[in-house]
Amino acid sequence: MPDPMPEEPGFTAVGLRPLSDGEGTGAYCVNDAGTIVGESGSRPVRWDRDGRPTPLPVLDGCSGGSAVSVNPAGVIVGALYVGEHLLPVCWRPDGRVRALELPDGVVSGSACRVNERGSILGNAMWPGYRWRALRWEPGGEAVELGTLPGDGETQGHDLNGLDEVVGSAKNGTGTRTAVRWTSSGKISTLPPPRRATACGITDSGAIVGDGVVWHRDGGTVLLTGEPEFSAGQVVRITRRGVAIGWGVTPDRRGTCARWDRDGRPTVLRPLPSDIASTCFDIDDAGTVVGESVSEGTARPVRWDADARPFPLPSPRGLTAIVAQHINASGTVIIGYGLAADSSTYRGIAWRRS
Repeated sequence: MPDPMPEEPGFTAVGLRPLSDGEGTGAYCVNDAGTIVGESGSRPVRWDRDGRPTPLPVLDGCSGGSAVSVNPAGVIVGALYVGEHLLPVCWRPDGRVRALELPDGVVSGSACRVNERGSILGNAMWPGYRWRALRWEPGGEAVELGTLPGDGETQGHDLNGLDEVVGSAKNGTGTRTAVRWTSSGKISTLPPPRRATACGITDSGAIVGDGVVWHRDGGTVLLTGEPEFSAGQVVRITRRGVAIGWGVTPDRRGTCARWDRDGRPTVLRPLPSDIASTCFDIDDAGTVVGESVSEGTARPVRWDADARPFPLPSPRGLTAIVAQHINASGTVIIGYGLAADSSTYRGIAWRRS
């Protein structure tokens, strides 16, 4: 196994090895225990702290799949391939795999989030490519989430520890709007300013959409970047109500930012000599991870609580490109790079020493 390469203060980069030589790997989630899940080739997998893969079991009749979320107890969710369709599944900490219940008439479905309680969020497809959000109880039973009058199409994007869900729904005119579901599955639209979708919810009930945070008490906070940039997409919100996203500067360069709970922005600048930045995730202490871009190249970066950018290193044999996720405690970052020997993309884990 290649020796890990240390970074300034205390991060070590490890390549996430494939199950078979020549395969690409992708890491999609990491929990606070450091468990990393994703896929190798087209097979679901988890990795240990040294980057060694363990295949997750696949149900009979399925050809592979991917694991996309893992909770603190080690419950993993994802989907398996059944011909051209997907089957949502859950892997218990002991490795056993179980199919999640689907309503009658569903032709495909996937699971995308699992919370600390073990409740699971996903989406299911009916004939005609009509999607509906679903939530599963820890035992695997499906809870159908409500729809708006008229169209009936919904998509779920995030789930908090209280089993509340946010996402989007189409109304009777076919217009998509941001919505929230209670733990019992009752739907409601979010108040003005209207947005097409909501992408995150905290246990305190703060909900984030593009350029806005809705609070449980009915208050809203607008997320702007003026005068330094025009706010674009907001992607994450922490338990403390800190949000991150990106936008465009007056000279048309991408930049990212972190907003405090009152909506005040801090610009997260690229590394020296680079010209643009994009961010993807944030931990509870305010550390942000993403990429710093120059002409034709990108490299992974983390911004500390003071918004200072630091490059993340490449493991031997890989050219690191981007950091995509960080666990809540800030001890493990995951992303990917390019493997020179096989010209495949490989997952990378950066662990704090």
